[in-house]
Amino acid sequence: MSFPNSVNYNWPAGFPGAWATDNPRRFVVPGPNGFRAGAGGVAVAAFAWVQADGASVLNAGANAPSGLVCRAQQGVLTQYLQDAGLTVPEGFGVALAAGGDVFVLSTTAASIGQAVYASTTDGTIQTGTAGTPPAGTVETGWVVARGGAAGLPIIITGPTGAA
Repeated sequence: MSFPNSVNYNWPAGFPGAWATDNPRRFVVPGPNGFRAGAGGVAVAAFAWVQADGASVLNAGANAPSGLVCRAQQGVLTQYLQDAGLTVPEGFGVALAAGGDVFVLSTTAASIGQAVYASTTDGTIQTGTAGTPPAGTVETGWVVARGGAAGLPIIITGPTGAA
C-alpha cells in the first residue's frame, strides 16, 4: 500500500458503481451459473457485455451493453496489503444493473437529461445529445439524472421496466 499523500476534507458526492437512491432497481437476470468476470477482470461503474457462453462478462462489445457493473462485493483483495481498486478479478461474480439510479464517472461533462453512451472498447461512459453517439460508443438507454464535471461522480438512471 502506498503512503497517503493527500487529505480529503469532505466525502465525495457518491462512489462509482454504488446505488444513488432507493428507487426501483433492476438487475440483468443471469443463467444458472451466474455472471463471472471474464479475462483480465471487469471494471466497476462501467458498462459490460455478457459473452456468448452466457456467463462471462467483459467491458468490451458491440451493440447495446448488457448492463452496468454495480458495486456488489467488489472489495476483494487478492494480494497481501494490496491497494483497493474498482476491478472485479477474473472469475469472480459480477452483478449487472439494468435499471435504477447509479453513481458513475463520465469522461465528459454531464447535464441532466443527456443520453449515456458506452465505449465499445472499455465500457467507460460518455454523455451527449440523444441519438448522436460519439465515435466508438453505443447507446445504452440510460440518461443523466444529476450532472457534473468530467471525472466527478454523476448519477445516471436506467429504465425500471422491460423495454
